Amino acid sequence: MENHDFMEEMYLAAVRQLRTIVFEIDYKTGHTYCSPLFMENFGIDSITNEDFTANESTAGIVYPEDIELYRTLFVSRRGEQTVTCRFINNKGVVNWYKVTLQYICGEDGNVDRIIGTMKDVSDEIRSNAELRYHRDYDYLTGTPNFQRFNEQVTHHLQWDNGHNHAMIVFDIEKFKVINDLFGMRVGDLVLIHLADVLKELVLPPNAYCRMHSDVFCICITYETKGDIIRFIERVKKRIESNKFEFEIKTSYGVYLPEDESGLEVNLMCDRAALAKKKIKDNAMQFCAFYDEEYRTEILKNNRIEAEMEQALKDRQFVMYLQPKFDLESGEIVGAEVLARWNHPTRGMVQPNDFIPLFERNGFIMRLDEYMWEEACKAIQSWRTEGRKEFPVSVNVSRYHIFNRKIESILENLLQKYELTPGALSLEITETMFFDNSDELYGLLKRLQEMGFRLEVDDFGSGYSSLNMLRNVPVDVIKIDKGFLDDTLNSEKGKVVIRHTIAMAKELQLQIIAEGVETTEHVNFLKGSNCDVAQGFYFARPMPLEEFNQLKF
Repeated sequence: MENHDFMEEMYLAAVRQLRTIVFEIDYKTGHTYCSPLFMENFGIDSITNEDFTANESTAGIVYPEDIELYRTLFVSRRGEQTVTCRFINNKGVVNWYKVTLQYICGEDGNVDRIIGTMKDVSDEIRSNAELRYHRDYDYLTGTPNFQRFNEQVTHHLQWDNGHNHAMIVFDIEKFKVINDLFGMRVGDLVLIHLADVLKELVLPPNAYCRMHSDVFCICITYETKGDIIRFIERVKKRIESNKFEFEIKTSYGVYLPEDESGLEVNLMCDRAALAKKKIKDNAMQFCAFYDEEYRTEILKNNRIEAEMEQALKDRQFVMYLQPKFDLESGEIVGAEVLARWNHPTRGMVQPNDFIPLFERNGFIMRLDEYMWEEACKAIQSWRTEGRKEFPVSVNVSRYHIFNRKIESILENLLQKYELTPGALSLEITETMFFDNSDELYGLLKRLQEMGFRLEVDDFGSGYSSLNMLRNVPVDVIKIDKGFLDDTLNSEKGKVVIRHTIAMAKELQLQIIAEGVETTEHVNFLKGSNCDVAQGFYFARPMPLEEFNQLKF
């Protein structure tokens, strides 16, 4: 007897620790059992029927909207039946329970006993709901993300054949200027404002999402193109009606899926985005429709994507080098790696025809890594020949910032070609710093600690914040050609460059000027105490064989 009591205590302790309610109804003996946890949660110490909605004592504990779901437990009254539904405890709190009934039948086929369990799964339900939310919604604005938008629109287009649909992509003009002048927090508030406007104006079955950065996408139904324009005007007007101390201008591109059925949602958005590019910086126009003139560009991109894998395998991508010269001594003190595509039938493909596409589709990562290795091979050969050693600059794309293998990839290359980290300078484009991400800053710090030189490329092309230089772990600033051209046109511009160079040098940063093409450029940079320059004035980018003919 004592052993029986002990086992019962063990059983009750286990059930309590698992937070599982157990009850049993024996129809043959009339015996019923209900674990103390039932009393604790619902204030009821006994049950006589598994259908809680049918008992006077237990009626009301099943959440009203879930009663029909709960009653599916009693349809077949055979074997094991399970549902997950909501119950109301004795404090009025609604929780989710997984209810399982095991029907035990006698030889006559009638139910003799029922063993039931109720397990509180509220935390699991909430956790799963939170995971689904993070999977489907943008963390900053609360709008659906592109994955969710893609699913919604794809389903809607398949089943709604009675309406015309329009895909609209829009963004904020010069959003980076807002971030730079007013700070990232204000930039985030602007994005939240845009999201609030869409939540107000885009109602089901229409859909919207934040695609990335300041780019949003909308899919709406319409009867005439005038409906689309009027809708866009409402969105534009609501966005411009805000409490910010600056103007928010937006530009819109539209693609009509009816023009080409069966197209995937992401391709529709790409076409709308292409239309939007047509009107960038055009103060007289804020909206454009995709038309056939873009088809050639799309076909060209499709052809490039179909060939890029084989091109990499066949080593069609060629490393070009543009030397960097010390402005004081005139000696070569470095080189920048540039990718060229020597196509077997089309000849030399211009970088602008494939680099932007590779940056969008992610292939730039593989091209970068290919060029890293080509650079390491060249440096090793120079060392073998006893030539002067200098750092070679290679590109690091945005995708690599989130590649956890980048450090090991670089380490393996250095070991393979017996080089030190100082042999490579890693170029990060200035625009990447607008994301201000912890991943970026953390990676740059680790790479710098490994011994790599870090360069900010295209400095001045994206409305740089000089204050950024205080916090970013970099070693070299490369002044963008456009920044150089624009500022040299005025005395104020010259002052800006002189002070930029002076401040960078005080921060122990080296200065390299890109796109130096004229004697005026050279004289001004020398007078401004710039360290290094590269550009057509000194030498054009050239293949390795030609570069090796230079004296260094």
